[in-house]
Amino acid sequence: MKDLGTYRDPYFKEAECFDCSHKFKTSRSVRTVNCPICSACISFEDVEINMNATQPVRTRGDVIIRKRGHLVTSSLQCRNLKCFGILEANLECGGDAIFRTSGTVMGEIRCRRLIVEKGSDLVFKNSIRAEEVEIHARMIGTLFSSGSVVIRTNGAVNGDVTARSVSIEPGGELNGAINILRAKPAPVTS
Repeated sequence: MKDLGTYRDPYFKEAECFDCSHKFKTSRSVRTVNCPICSACISFEDVEINMNATQPVRTRGDVIIRKRGHLVTSSLQCRNLKCFGILEANLECGGDAIFRTSGTVMGEIRCRRLIVEKGSDLVFKNSIRAEEVEIHARMIGTLFSSGSVVIRTNGAVNGDVTARSVSIEPGGELNGAINILRAKPAPVTS
């Protein structure tokens, strides 16, 4: 099967190098692996922050910032993030960035999907870039989405939104400008 370029998913997972962006398959059980192209070390460890932390976090695993957790660093790179505490870092998240906290988030956010859960009251000082956005609570910030932005019943966004589609449920609020991205035009065939 390896000669055909196919792997069985239960035994392998996708890995991407932080330095050279090379994508490759690796065993599901590894905790760290070296990139076959540039030999950079890639960690798959999950990280839990439940006190003050200042070291940059760079993992292809998940990161949880607990309620008493406070991360102040230059960058946070991870697969998925669940933030219940305070984040002051530039975030690059390959999966979901879930926020259930109140306060100010410093740093630029880049993720596949951003979710602001019920009970949150957030101020994002820098821009947010995501493929999908789902808002269940109050937030202030500028959103850029290559896909959809959904503002749920108790959701409120104060700031400009740029997205392919914006959906506001009854009871949801948007106070700011909406910019709708056009679909890429189909190539002209002759």
